[in-house]
Amino acid sequence: MKTAAALAVLAFAATAAHAQTPTEMLKGKVKPGLYAYKMEMDMGQVPGMPAGAGKQVMNMQHCVTPEDVAKGELGRSDGPKNCEMKDFKMTGSTASYRMVCKGEFSMVADNTIQFAPDGFRMAMKTQMDRGGQKMNLTQNMEAKLIGPCPAGGAPKK
Repeated sequence: MKTAAALAVLAFAATAAHAQTPTEMLKGKVKPGLYAYKMEMDMGQVPGMPAGAGKQVMNMQHCVTPEDVAKGELGRSDGPKNCEMKDFKMTGSTASYRMVCKGEFSMVADNTIQFAPDGFRMAMKTQMDRGGQKMNLTQNMEAKLIGPCPAGGAPKK
């Protein structure tokens, strides 16, 4: 189950890192600083796990640097490497797109991000395939700007 959670976080991290045009359109939508993230995931019924065990809530903090903002990224870009962003649309403060990743952790994720002056909300529906084991994942994330990044710009744990 932790692998699925890690994949979901990596999918989010790769949001704007793989396409030139969408990256340009995302510039200026997020301010630099330290963000508090609340992520709710529902992996459905996970084989071998008790009912409801596929639901998780995670809280974390991450620093979005001025360099990330200049690139139009929402933060870390060390997500899946074999991904392509498709069907990107930006209307006002809302972006939607499909991310298709191939390889060992193949997945297709349909994403919607709504930007606000102090953060953003993201909804993601993902179908993953890990070595023939298929899993559906629904993820909702809220990111709120809480202040400046700590010295050195490193994420605060």
